[in-house]
Amino acid sequence: MNQETELTFDVRREAEERARELIRCGFQEQDEIAESLVEEFEDQGLEEEDAEEIVAPLWRERLAEQASWPETTDVDRLEEAFDALEEQGIVAAMDFTCCASCGYDEIGGEAEEDSRGFVFFHQQDTEGAAAGRGLMLRYGGFRAEGESKESAERRTVEIGREVVSALEAAGLPVEWDGSPGKAIAVTPLTWLNRLPE
Repeated sequence: MNQETELTFDVRREAEERARELIRCGFQEQDEIAESLVEEFEDQGLEEEDAEEIVAPLWRERLAEQASWPETTDVDRLEEAFDALEEQGIVAAMDFTCCASCGYDEIGGEAEEDSRGFVFFHQQDTEGAAAGRGLMLRYGGFRAEGESKESAERRTVEIGREVVSALEAAGLPVEWDGSPGKAIAVTPLTWLNRLPE
C-alpha cells in the first residue's frame, strides 16, 4: 500500500469520526455536515463527493437508532426549559456560535425589547454533551447603561436561578453554586438529539 492510499484511508477514517460527532450533536442537516467535512479535510484531499459518501450511511444509521429512543429525551427536556425561559423574557439559544466569547459577543443581537437576560450553549458545549461530558450553560442579565457592576452581578444571579428552576421543572439534573461567574452544568445528561427532519 503506497503512502497516498494510506493517507486517504486515514483521512477517510478521521472524516467518518468527525461526521459521527456532528451527527450525534443533531443540529446540522446532512448537507451541512458534508460541507463541514470538506472545510475541515479539504487540504488533505477530501472532496464534496467523498464527504457525501461518508455522511449518507452514518445519517441512515442514526435515523434507525432514533426509532428505539424514548419518547421524551433529555434534549427534549432541555428544549422545554429553553422555551419556558423564552416566555419569561430570557433569550435562550441552543448550539449558538462556535465558542463562549463569540456567544457573549453576539447574544445581544438575539434580544427583544423586553428581554431581561440570556442563556446559551455553544457548539463546543454541544460536542462535549454529545460525547457524554454533560452540558455547560452560559447566562447573564442584559446590562443597563450606567448600571453598577454589583447590580449587574445580582441580575446575573437572578437569571441563573431562573435557568436552574426551568431546568429542574423540566426534570433535568443541575449543578450550580450560585456564583455569577460559574457556568451552570446540566449533568449527568444523556444526549439524544433527533436529526433535523
